[in-house]
Amino acid sequence: MKIINYSAEPIGKLYGWLPRDLKAEKVIFFPDASPGKSPLPTGTVVFTKQKNWRKFAVSDCGCGMLLVKSSVKRDEFKKEFWDKIYYDLKNNKNKLGDLGSGNHFLDALESYDDDYIYFLIHTGSRNESKIVDHLVEKPSKFDEVFKNVCSWAENNRLAIADIVSKYFGKLEIILDRDHNNFELTGDGVIIRKGAIRINPNELAVLPSNLDGDVVLVKATNKVLDTYYSLNHGTGRVMSRSEAKLYSKNYDYVGLRERIYIPDMIKDASIKTEAPFCYRDLDDCLNLISDLIVIEKRFSPFAYLGQI
Repeated sequence: MKIINYSAEPIGKLYGWLPRDLKAEKVIFFPDASPGKSPLPTGTVVFTKQKNWRKFAVSDCGCGMLLVKSSVKRDEFKKEFWDKIYYDLKNNKNKLGDLGSGNHFLDALESYDDDYIYFLIHTGSRNESKIVDHLVEKPSKFDEVFKNVCSWAENNRLAIADIVSKYFGKLEIILDRDHNNFELTGDGVIIRKGAIRINPNELAVLPSNLDGDVVLVKATNKVLDTYYSLNHGTGRVMSRSEAKLYSKNYDYVGLRERIYIPDMIKDASIKTEAPFCYRDLDDCLNLISDLIVIEKRFSPFAYLGQI
């Protein structure tokens, strides 16, 4: 097994995160690499010829990010509109337009070089992805359902964008990319967990944390060496259980002064998604400097999540 390490973690530690029964030709770890409940660590790309590879591709399929630009200026933002979006999303539980929980979010962003509001939507396929789990022994059915779930998730992000457009006008789609997928090749399969598929000169968005910057990047030709792949963010530095301990001393009052978070979202609801849970953006960008060119930088100023 060949390992390519774009993360700041030592190879030995990374190797220990991989499933014991994984037989991979190559594994790529990105800066957002971290272990979790899924078979593969987040922030990894695996090329394998293993026949039963599907059991490693079952987690959170369809999860992705949609970045859109509005025609509304930053000084036209209305908190009451943001609150109404909260209630619209809350009313959409268990149907299209459901933001979900976990690390899924809707951010309002301001650019460093223009006055328009941008919106970043990160959401998955809700409980839809679980319907592929029992199909790993039925390859053709697994692939069909997986594709349908990813399509559902894309429509879900678009439905959330439609809600946003009710209050902030017509939106221009900049990109929509999922980051849990697989790609069949002539002699094997590429599995991406918390990693996007991208061609040279295409755009990707990399968020950091609730209070941190977001960058729009363009892929260089070096992504040819990563199976046309790139990380989806900066990644967690601690588990959610660890985060609950650190959250006791965190300044949520200061956070809410910088980021507008509706009162309906309590501090207790976001303690496992607080900024200290995630890696520094610039540190991660330095690790992948040969894979990307930074096109644009944003700062979040309003957040919705844990609805």
